[in-house]
Amino acid sequence: EESKKGSSATDRNLVDLGSKNALDDEIEIPPEDDDGGENEVTATTIAYSLTTASMLVTLGSILTAALYPGLSDIVLTSMLTVVAATIYPRWFRDLRKSGVAIGVLFLQMFFAASGAGGSLLLVLRRAPSLVAFSLVQLAVHFACIMGIGRAVMRLDPNELYLASNANVGGPTTAAAMAQAKNWKKKILPALLVGVFGYATATTLSLAMGPILTRLVQR
Repeated sequence: EESKKGSSATDRNLVDLGSKNALDDEIEIPPEDDDGGENEVTATTIAYSLTTASMLVTLGSILTAALYPGLSDIVLTSMLTVVAATIYPRWFRDLRKSGVAIGVLFLQMFFAASGAGGSLLLVLRRAPSLVAFSLVQLAVHFACIMGIGRAVMRLDPNELYLASNANVGGPTTAAAMAQAKNWKKKILPALLVGVFGYATATTLSLAMGPILTRLVQR
Protein backbone atom coordinates (compact mmCIF):
# COMPACT_ATOMS: atom_id res chain seq x y z
CA GLU A 1 0.00 0.00 0.00
CA GLU A 2 2.83 2.41 0.88
CA SER A 3 4.56 1.49 -2.39
CA LYS A 4 1.44 2.41 -4.37
CA LYS A 5 1.06 5.73 -2.54
CA GLY A 6 4.72 6.62 -3.14
CA SER A 7 4.42 5.69 -6.80
CA SER A 8 1.25 7.76 -7.25
CA ALA A 9 2.76 10.80 -5.57
CA THR A 10 5.86 10.59 -7.76
CA ASP A 11 3.75 10.20 -10.86
CA ARG A 12 1.64 13.27 -10.00
CA ASN A 13 4.73 15.36 -9.42
CA LEU A 14 6.20 14.38 -12.77
CA VAL A 15 2.95 15.02 -14.60
CA ASP A 16 2.75 18.44 -12.93
CA LEU A 17 6.28 19.16 -14.11
CA GLY A 18 5.35 18.22 -17.65
CA SER A 19 2.20 20.36 -17.67
CA LYS A 20 4.00 23.32 -16.12
CA ASN A 21 6.62 23.38 -18.82
CA ALA A 22 4.30 23.58 -21.84
CA LEU A 23 6.51 21.41 -24.04
CA ASP A 24 7.69 23.22 -27.16
CA ASP A 25 6.91 26.83 -26.29
CA GLU A 26 9.37 26.51 -23.43
CA ILE A 27 12.16 25.77 -25.87
CA GLU A 28 13.58 28.72 -27.73
CA ILE A 29 15.38 27.84 -30.94
CA PRO A 30 17.32 30.69 -32.56
CA PRO A 31 16.03 31.49 -36.05
CA GLU A 32 18.22 30.88 -39.05
CA ASP A 33 18.36 33.29 -41.94
CA ASP A 34 19.20 30.80 -44.66
CA ASP A 35 16.89 27.87 -43.93
CA GLY A 36 14.30 29.05 -46.45
CA GLY A 37 11.44 27.64 -44.38
CA GLU A 38 12.93 24.14 -44.44
CA ASN A 39 13.27 24.06 -40.67
CA GLU A 40 9.53 24.05 -39.97
CA VAL A 41 7.62 21.26 -38.26
CA THR A 42 5.74 19.38 -40.98
CA ALA A 43 4.61 15.83 -41.56
CA THR A 44 7.68 15.34 -43.76
CA THR A 45 10.20 16.57 -41.17
CA ILE A 46 8.49 14.52 -38.45
CA ALA A 47 8.75 11.42 -40.65
CA TYR A 48 12.41 12.15 -41.43
CA SER A 49 13.17 12.71 -37.73
CA LEU A 50 11.54 9.45 -36.66
CA THR A 51 13.22 7.54 -39.49
CA THR A 52 16.65 8.96 -38.68
CA ALA A 53 16.26 8.19 -34.98
CA SER A 54 15.01 4.67 -35.70
CA MET A 55 17.93 3.97 -38.03
CA LEU A 56 20.47 5.17 -35.46
CA VAL A 57 18.88 3.08 -32.69
CA THR A 58 18.66 -0.01 -34.91
CA LEU A 59 22.26 0.33 -36.10
CA GLY A 60 23.43 0.89 -32.53
CA SER A 61 21.60 -2.24 -31.37
CA ILE A 62 23.05 -4.35 -34.20
CA LEU A 63 26.61 -3.17 -33.58
CA THR A 64 26.25 -3.70 -29.83
CA ALA A 65 24.97 -7.25 -30.30
CA ALA A 66 27.81 -8.01 -32.71
CA LEU A 67 30.71 -6.32 -30.91
CA TYR A 68 29.75 -6.07 -27.22
CA PRO A 69 26.85 -8.43 -26.40
CA GLY A 70 26.85 -7.53 -22.70
CA LEU A 71 26.90 -3.77 -23.25
CA SER A 72 23.92 -1.45 -23.18
CA ASP A 73 22.68 -0.32 -26.61
CA ILE A 74 22.62 3.30 -25.52
CA VAL A 75 26.43 3.59 -25.51
CA LEU A 76 27.03 2.87 -29.21
CA THR A 77 23.77 4.53 -30.19
CA SER A 78 24.88 7.77 -28.51
CA MET A 79 28.28 7.58 -30.19
CA LEU A 80 26.68 7.02 -33.59
CA THR A 81 24.34 9.96 -33.07
CA VAL A 82 27.19 12.32 -32.18
CA VAL A 83 29.26 11.13 -35.17
CA ALA A 84 26.32 11.41 -37.58
CA ALA A 85 25.44 14.94 -36.40
CA THR A 86 29.09 15.95 -36.80
CA ILE A 87 29.42 14.52 -40.33
CA TYR A 88 26.01 15.67 -41.59
CA PRO A 89 25.23 18.93 -39.72
CA ARG A 90 22.97 20.28 -42.46
CA TRP A 91 20.67 17.25 -42.35
CA PHE A 92 20.24 17.38 -38.58
CA ARG A 93 19.87 21.17 -38.57
CA ASP A 94 16.92 20.92 -40.96
CA LEU A 95 15.27 18.43 -38.59
CA ARG A 96 15.97 20.49 -35.49
CA LYS A 97 12.49 21.87 -34.73
CA SER A 98 10.63 18.64 -35.42
CA GLY A 99 13.25 16.65 -33.53
CA VAL A 100 12.97 18.91 -30.49
CA ALA A 101 9.16 18.73 -30.53
CA ILE A 102 9.15 14.92 -30.71
CA GLY A 103 11.99 14.62 -28.21
CA VAL A 104 10.33 16.79 -25.58
CA LEU A 105 7.08 14.84 -25.95
CA PHE A 106 8.83 11.50 -25.39
CA LEU A 107 10.88 13.09 -22.62
CA GLN A 108 7.73 13.90 -20.62
CA MET A 109 6.36 10.41 -21.29
CA PHE A 110 9.65 8.94 -20.03
CA PHE A 111 9.44 10.91 -16.79
CA ALA A 112 5.82 9.95 -16.20
CA ALA A 113 6.49 6.26 -16.86
CA SER A 114 9.59 6.26 -14.63
CA GLY A 115 7.72 7.94 -11.80
CA ALA A 116 4.75 5.59 -12.08
CA GLY A 117 6.97 2.55 -11.63
CA GLY A 118 9.08 3.82 -8.72
CA SER A 119 8.66 4.16 -4.98
CA LEU A 120 11.18 5.80 -2.65
CA LEU A 121 9.78 3.99 0.39
CA LEU A 122 10.18 0.63 -1.34
CA VAL A 123 13.81 1.38 -2.21
CA LEU A 124 14.56 2.45 1.36
CA ARG A 125 13.09 -0.81 2.70
CA ARG A 126 14.71 -3.14 0.16
CA ALA A 127 18.17 -1.58 -0.35
CA PRO A 128 19.10 0.96 2.35
CA SER A 129 22.83 0.38 1.81
CA LEU A 130 22.49 1.23 -1.88
CA VAL A 131 20.72 4.50 -0.98
CA ALA A 132 23.48 5.38 1.49
CA PHE A 133 26.20 4.62 -1.07
CA SER A 134 24.43 6.73 -3.71
CA LEU A 135 24.09 9.66 -1.31
CA VAL A 136 27.82 9.56 -0.47
CA GLN A 137 28.71 9.27 -4.15
CA LEU A 138 26.51 12.24 -5.09
CA ALA A 139 27.84 14.33 -2.21
CA VAL A 140 31.46 13.75 -3.23
CA HIS A 141 30.63 14.43 -6.88
CA PHE A 142 28.84 17.70 -6.12
CA ALA A 143 31.57 18.88 -3.73
CA CYS A 144 34.25 18.25 -6.34
CA ILE A 145 32.42 19.84 -9.25
CA MET A 146 31.46 22.93 -7.27
CA GLY A 147 34.80 23.19 -5.49
CA ILE A 148 36.87 22.99 -8.66
CA GLY A 149 34.41 24.64 -11.04
CA ARG A 150 33.35 27.52 -8.81
CA ALA A 151 36.28 28.14 -6.47
CA VAL A 152 39.13 27.40 -8.88
CA MET A 153 37.81 27.98 -12.42
CA ARG A 154 35.19 30.64 -11.53
CA LEU A 155 32.51 29.14 -13.78
CA ASP A 156 28.84 30.10 -13.82
CA PRO A 157 27.08 28.21 -10.98
CA ASN A 158 23.99 27.56 -13.15
CA GLU A 159 26.16 25.85 -15.75
CA LEU A 160 27.81 23.78 -13.02
CA TYR A 161 24.39 22.71 -11.74
CA LEU A 162 23.43 21.56 -15.24
CA ALA A 163 26.76 19.80 -15.72
CA SER A 164 26.25 17.96 -12.45
CA ASN A 165 22.72 17.01 -13.45
CA ALA A 166 23.88 15.79 -16.87
CA ASN A 167 26.60 13.73 -15.19
CA VAL A 168 24.26 12.08 -12.69
CA GLY A 169 20.93 11.87 -14.48
CA GLY A 170 21.89 12.17 -18.14
CA PRO A 171 20.64 14.46 -20.92
CA THR A 172 16.95 13.99 -20.12
CA THR A 173 17.04 15.31 -16.55
CA ALA A 174 19.56 18.04 -17.41
CA ALA A 175 17.36 19.36 -20.22
CA ALA A 176 14.30 19.16 -17.97
CA MET A 177 16.11 21.19 -15.29
CA ALA A 178 17.12 23.88 -17.79
CA GLN A 179 13.56 23.92 -19.10
CA ALA A 180 12.02 24.22 -15.62
CA LYS A 181 14.44 27.03 -14.67
CA ASN A 182 13.67 28.85 -17.94
CA TRP A 183 17.35 28.75 -18.97
CA LYS A 184 16.40 28.52 -22.63
CA LYS A 185 19.90 29.03 -24.01
CA LYS A 186 21.21 26.19 -21.84
CA ILE A 187 18.72 23.49 -22.88
CA LEU A 188 20.59 22.34 -25.98
CA PRO A 189 24.05 22.42 -24.29
CA ALA A 190 22.62 20.37 -21.42
CA LEU A 191 21.39 17.75 -23.88
CA LEU A 192 24.70 17.68 -25.73
CA VAL A 193 26.76 17.35 -22.56
CA GLY A 194 24.58 14.47 -21.39
CA VAL A 195 24.80 12.68 -24.74
CA PHE A 196 28.57 13.26 -24.82
CA GLY A 197 28.73 11.67 -21.38
CA TYR A 198 26.82 8.64 -22.63
CA ALA A 199 29.22 8.32 -25.57
CA THR A 200 32.43 8.64 -23.55
CA ALA A 201 32.13 8.30 -19.77
CA THR A 202 29.68 5.39 -19.89
CA THR A 203 32.00 3.44 -22.17
CA LEU A 204 34.99 4.07 -19.91
CA SER A 205 33.02 3.15 -16.79
CA LEU A 206 31.82 -0.14 -18.27
CA ALA A 207 35.38 -0.95 -19.36
CA MET A 208 36.66 -0.30 -15.83
CA GLY A 209 34.07 -2.62 -14.27
CA PRO A 210 35.85 -5.93 -15.00
CA ILE A 211 39.20 -4.41 -13.99
CA LEU A 212 37.90 -3.29 -10.59
CA THR A 213 36.15 -6.63 -10.10
CA ARG A 214 39.40 -8.51 -10.62
CA LEU A 215 41.21 -6.18 -8.20
CA VAL A 216 38.60 -6.79 -5.50
CA GLN A 217 38.71 -10.57 -5.97
CA ARG A 218 42.49 -10.74 -5.40
